[in-house]
Amino acid sequence: MRAVFSSDKPGKVVELINVEKPTKIGDDEVLVKTLYCSLCHSDLSSAKGEWGSKVYRSVGHESVGEVVEVGAKVSDLKVGDYVAGPAGLRGACGECKYCKRGEEVFCDEVIFTGARGYGTMQDYTVEKAKFSIKLPKDVNLPQACIITCAGITVYKGFKLANPIAGDTVAIFGIGGLGNVAIEYAKNVFGMKVIAVGSNEGSLQIAKEKGADLVINWKTQDVDKMIQDFTNNQGLDLAMVTSSTLPQFEMAYRNLGKIGKLCSIGLPVGKLPVDILDVTLGQKTVYGSLIGTRQDLIESLQALYDKKVNPDLRVEPIEKAEEFFELMDQNKLHQRIVFDLTK
Repeated sequence: MRAVFSSDKPGKVVELINVEKPTKIGDDEVLVKTLYCSLCHSDLSSAKGEWGSKVYRSVGHESVGEVVEVGAKVSDLKVGDYVAGPAGLRGACGECKYCKRGEEVFCDEVIFTGARGYGTMQDYTVEKAKFSIKLPKDVNLPQACIITCAGITVYKGFKLANPIAGDTVAIFGIGGLGNVAIEYAKNVFGMKVIAVGSNEGSLQIAKEKGADLVINWKTQDVDKMIQDFTNNQGLDLAMVTSSTLPQFEMAYRNLGKIGKLCSIGLPVGKLPVDILDVTLGQKTVYGSLIGTRQDLIESLQALYDKKVNPDLRVEPIEKAEEFFELMDQNKLHQRIVFDLTK
């Protein structure tokens, strides 16, 4: 079967290679034929070994597929069902304090695609049935791919902030995550949205998605424009999907009283904060690391209700090497979903 592996060849980030198809499944597992898998920046980081030693395995975690075989004790799924999992989350104990709090992502026994030894950017995978969420047959599968990681991550970020309708959020980083975040903010949570980015094409999409204000942080005065828009009250929420430190700094300094900063981007570095400012303004800085199965169900519902409409481009899996390289060169400004159906 086809699989996209990290590569150590000169000039290559990944390689599309042939590997053995999995054939054995446990009683509580299903064999899934991957139909679509989208390209996330974390796939690039994983392939390059940016978060630790480089591991030569298949990448991918943002996918939807079709069940082709079920284990003996699986009753909730059948052959032919479409399924998706929450980003890279593929298992948890269900008994620890994190699982009981509804935060299974932080379980000490959590299983992510990387830890199990392979990702989902390959033709077949073996999945735990309990972590395979059934999809309606009429869903747009490439768009559902986007929700399994980009969608669920920003949705969880908003959910943790507990905003009220009319709050103002600035979304820093208007790429694959940022543009879908605009739709969740506007159409699910009823917020006013400021989109902050630097790519004009992405900013134009942000306008089309309904952003109330669009700012190019490289050419415009971000602080003044935010303060003017909020009548000098500052932001209720700043969500940073970018991996550039200057945008984290802009986000924090524009928080209003009881404002919150949601960190989703993963730059290497530190965010300096003034402790007096945090305390006297009762400000909050928190992270959002993907989401749980329940978060996936909720974020997918917004897709079914047509409240979110992720922008994407479908390409054959044979072009994976090309698009990984474009992303590595910072020349990719559109969400790519790889087609594995052919």
